[in-house]
Amino acid sequence: MAAAGGWSFQVLHMLLLLSQPEAQGPPLPESQVSPGLRQWIGLDMCGHERWIAFHGGLAQVVGHFNAQRFGPALTAATELLAPIAKDTEAAFSCATAVASALTLAAQCSDQLQLPVLGARFRQMSAIFGSFDYQMKGEDYMDQSPWPIQWKQNMEGILRSMSYMKQRELQLEPWKGLPMRAAAAERRSKSGRRIGELEVAIVTVCDYDPSQTPLARLSTLNRDAYARRHGYEIVMYEKAPVFEDPLSSLLTEPAEWRPAAWSKVDALLATLAEARHDWVMWLDCDSFFMDQEVRLEDAIAAAESSAGAAGQEDGNSAKQDRAKLRELVQRWLDGPQKKPADLLDWYDDLLANDYGNSLEQQLQLPSLANRTLGWSEWLFGERRPQIVASEDGLMLNTGVMLVRASTWTWQFFQKVRWMTFGRSPVTQHPWWEQTAMVYLLQFPFVLAHAANWNQQLEDLGPQQPGHAPAWAELAQKHINGYPPLVASALMTHTTFDRGDFIVSFSGCKIYSSQEVCNQLFMNYFFQVHDLSELSTDP
Repeated sequence: MAAAGGWSFQVLHMLLLLSQPEAQGPPLPESQVSPGLRQWIGLDMCGHERWIAFHGGLAQVVGHFNAQRFGPALTAATELLAPIAKDTEAAFSCATAVASALTLAAQCSDQLQLPVLGARFRQMSAIFGSFDYQMKGEDYMDQSPWPIQWKQNMEGILRSMSYMKQRELQLEPWKGLPMRAAAAERRSKSGRRIGELEVAIVTVCDYDPSQTPLARLSTLNRDAYARRHGYEIVMYEKAPVFEDPLSSLLTEPAEWRPAAWSKVDALLATLAEARHDWVMWLDCDSFFMDQEVRLEDAIAAAESSAGAAGQEDGNSAKQDRAKLRELVQRWLDGPQKKPADLLDWYDDLLANDYGNSLEQQLQLPSLANRTLGWSEWLFGERRPQIVASEDGLMLNTGVMLVRASTWTWQFFQKVRWMTFGRSPVTQHPWWEQTAMVYLLQFPFVLAHAANWNQQLEDLGPQQPGHAPAWAELAQKHINGYPPLVASALMTHTTFDRGDFIVSFSGCKIYSSQEVCNQLFMNYFFQVHDLSELSTDP
């Protein structure tokens, strides 16, 4: 089992396949369902008073929509969603209800000629719909009193995202170029090249060598690339678990925790050292194919696109590391006396000055939730902190670049916090991607929609519908997939010769282990020669 990266798209494909009547089979035997997942299977809280009231509010949204009052319908849907969304346990207790409200908000956005906002709402609908599809099944969703049909909803999401990505290429043609050419194009616009940075490449490679050579091939490829550019490698052969005074809040047995969450633990462990300027997460089933491309150039391209060119320099990196080192020391030391609320104590430690409180900044003050992370630090940070791509469904966490800063420390801690106690997010079929999107996108989509008036503009490059601290690269730049995988899903961009990184996530869904092994070898030898493999111990 390897740590997850682009797994949400594999799960999406399986869910779409299973939604076909001829593909349905008997349910998995209970013995094959992990105990952590089993506690959520079939759990139905939609009869709770909260959801009866929510259904009444949703009826008002439907009434506005049917009367073609799409603006008031969008406003009403947003106001209905905000208080429930900021409590993840509550929101996922009747995920079908939330998915239906988000889909209605998307339909309102479409009618108001705001198709990108509609696509963002559908992304969030996919997160909630996929949870209840896994836990309760398609029939439950289709026969529920909520205005949503599983298959129709998923097909709408894919169409909406396809439109959004086509529009993105029209507005930003450089995102259709290979990474090397894209970096050169952005450099010509900004007139600037980032100097050498201290970068760590972090990976978890937990594959059985008797079944596949992937871990060894990935190690050779990654090590060769790192040597060329002077980067450090941090490689785990088993999923790590980050330890700090908050670890006691991870109350479920360790074996219940899906391996995908080790990505967050590995990143926090590396950030805690405060020795690097940036940290790269790279899924083990990914290879560097154009080894001439520097990570500094990828960062510069993303920052330039985000309007942040000129902000990356040695002094700012040193200041970031110093502040991070100080925060981590205080974090690991913990409180001297047992506080009334441990999370409140750490939130006080994380408090930063980003100007007015979130309640004063937003049209929708009910969004604010400090413990969840929907607060000033998330909305107020303008400097790029995370560089990642988005494919045909949502954020792809298989390859990411993360600035070593107090902001990213807070971000990944908040992602981790979503798994404390008995949390539905822990067992979500998209794991850490769900938590990251919940922070990076959900409050921004709701906040934008809450500002609706006749002059409201659609989301776009200058207002993308996610945290300003996330600087986007195209999927082609860092997450291209072999044709064998890409052809099976509309969410995958095909890797072309000359692209920077190839990812094999999902290969075994479409092919046998033997075919995938041959694919790994084929791409490996496009970059390396036989001597590198034959001399490897």
